[in-house]
Amino acid sequence: MIRKTAALLMLCGNTVGLRSADKMPSGKMPSPQRVSLHTVIIDPGHGGIDPGTHGLLSKEKNVALSISLKLGKALQQEYPDLNVVYTRTTDKMPGDRTNIRDGIRYRAELANREHGDLFICIHCNSNGEPAGRYSVREVAGYKTIGKGKKRRKIPVYATHWITNTKTGTATYIWKADRSIPKGKAINQRNGENMGDTDNSAYDLGTPEARMSALLYEKKYFANSALFGTLVEDAFKKAGRRSEGVLQRQIGIGVLQATGMPSVLIETGYLTNQEEERYLNSKSGQSQVVGNIVSAFRQYVNLTTGEHPGANTVDGKTPRKGLP
Repeated sequence: MIRKTAALLMLCGNTVGLRSADKMPSGKMPSPQRVSLHTVIIDPGHGGIDPGTHGLLSKEKNVALSISLKLGKALQQEYPDLNVVYTRTTDKMPGDRTNIRDGIRYRAELANREHGDLFICIHCNSNGEPAGRYSVREVAGYKTIGKGKKRRKIPVYATHWITNTKTGTATYIWKADRSIPKGKAINQRNGENMGDTDNSAYDLGTPEARMSALLYEKKYFANSALFGTLVEDAFKKAGRRSEGVLQRQIGIGVLQATGMPSVLIETGYLTNQEEERYLNSKSGQSQVVGNIVSAFRQYVNLTTGEHPGANTVDGKTPRKGLP
């Protein structure tokens, strides 16, 4: 146990520290960490009772599902041995859960149970304003009414029409300085696979478990940032506006609770009429999928020395689709 602790301490000292900034630095590719890649979890955002954001003609849950299914198909065409697991394949809350919180919990539990090596969550974005064109009532000036002591100014309002022009992609990774759930998920995910019969090593109450989780957190953080950077670079090369790789201050449940490199990809703004048409079109979805597959191909080349899915998982033939 002393030797194990010393080794973990040495490794922790040599591992790149976690970054707590909201946005990853641009123009610098994160250092890849070696991994095996057998199983990819694809999570279409929202579903069922949770529609997500609305455009003028579509709902996020439907667009995300369509892109996700095409992404899984494209990955399996290029990597036939890769195990692709979807958190949902129909317009239902994952696991047939009856509320959003339980649906999020199920997504993460499924990803960990299926021993995912990469978690890709697909979403569409909103800037918080109505989709398309919307009216805004503003103060245009003031006029004076009344006489004498009753004289006063009152505002004069005018209505203006504004077109929602917000566009762009973004990829989120979990907030590194809020990573306690991530450590628990990593230990849940890796306890059996690390070949250690001492289960106490994977109880976060022990120093060894905390250091072990920290090692994997740093590794997964680096690879999440790497894959996210590759995705956003692919979008930019395709002529899309990119908001970069971001860490949301309040965290994102499915990213924090999955014990693997995890990203949430905002494929564009449904609140922008032009971008909504693009995201609903066959050509637009094909381009989005092609961009993500291109990033995945680079990720494989940088992080693995093997063909994805070439080996079985835990001595068993990987399962495809929902359990």
